[in-house]
Amino acid sequence: MASGLAREPELGPVTGLKSGEFKVGGSTTSLYAGDPENLPLLLNIEMVTGDITSLARGEVVVEEQEAKDEGVEVGDVIPVTFARTGDRELRVAGTYERNQLLGQYTVSAETYEENFTESLDFVVMTKAAPGVGPDAARAAVDRVADGFPNVKVRDQVEFKAEQKRQINQALGLVSALLGLAVVIAFLGIVNTLALSVFERTRELGLLRAVGMARRQVKGMIRGESVIISVMGAIIGLAVGVLFGWALVADFSGEGISELVIPVGQLVTYVVVAGILGVVAAVFPARRAARLDILEAISHE
Repeated sequence: MASGLAREPELGPVTGLKSGEFKVGGSTTSLYAGDPENLPLLLNIEMVTGDITSLARGEVVVEEQEAKDEGVEVGDVIPVTFARTGDRELRVAGTYERNQLLGQYTVSAETYEENFTESLDFVVMTKAAPGVGPDAARAAVDRVADGFPNVKVRDQVEFKAEQKRQINQALGLVSALLGLAVVIAFLGIVNTLALSVFERTRELGLLRAVGMARRQVKGMIRGESVIISVMGAIIGLAVGVLFGWALVADFSGEGISELVIPVGQLVTYVVVAGILGVVAAVFPARRAARLDILEAISHE
C-alpha cells in the first residue's frame, strides 16, 4: 500500500507504521517503526530532546515519560531482546512527547525489518503533494486502495468522526446501564416504602386517630420517597463527577485531557429522580392511607 501511494504524483510524503513486541529491561512492550524522513512530515511529533531523523542510523527514540521512568537519556544504550535476533543494544537518539500513534519506543522501518519476521503496516499515512487539491489526492488514494480490500481510507475529518462514534457507543452503553440502575433503584424505593408502611402500621393508625387526613398521609409518604430518590441522585452525581475527574487526571496523557460537567443534564437527572420518587410512592401511599384506624392502632 505504501509503495503504491508513493508512486502517485498527486501525493506527497508517504510512510507506513509497523508495530511489534520486544523486551526492555525484562518487560515486554510495543515497538513502533516508520520512515524517519517522512514521519515528522506526516505526524505532529514534538521532540523534547534529540532528532527523530537519527533513526536512520539504527537508533531509537523514546517517549518522554517512559524515558524518565527507565532513567535513560540521549546517548544512552538500552539492552533489548527481539524474538528473531535475540539480545541487542539500541542507542537513544531522542525523546518525544506522548503520541498516540507512536507509543513508547520508535525505530526506523529498516531497524524493524532487521529484527522482526513479519513486516505489516497497521496504518499508512500520506498527504497531498504541493498544489494538489484534496479531491484529487483522495482519488489517487482510492485508486491504490482498490487493490487492498482490507484497507479503510480515512481523511482527518473521517478519522475524528470514527473516534467520536466509538466514544458515543461507549457512552450509549453507559446510558443503558444508567437506565437499568434507575429501574432497580425505582423498585428498591417502592419496596423500602412498602416495608416502612408495614412497620409503622401502629404509628400511622395513631396519626389518623388524632386527625391526620388520608391525603396528608399520602403526602407524607410521597415526601419521604422524593427525599430518598433526590438524595440518592445527588450523592450518585457527586460520586460520578469525582470519578470522572479522577479518570481525566489519570488518562490526561492518553488524549483525555478536559473535564466537562454537563450541569443542565445533571440537573435534569435530579428532577427526573424527584418525579420517579413521586411515582414510586403511589402504591405505598395508597396502602398507608387506606389502613383501618382501629386495626392499625391495635397492630402489634
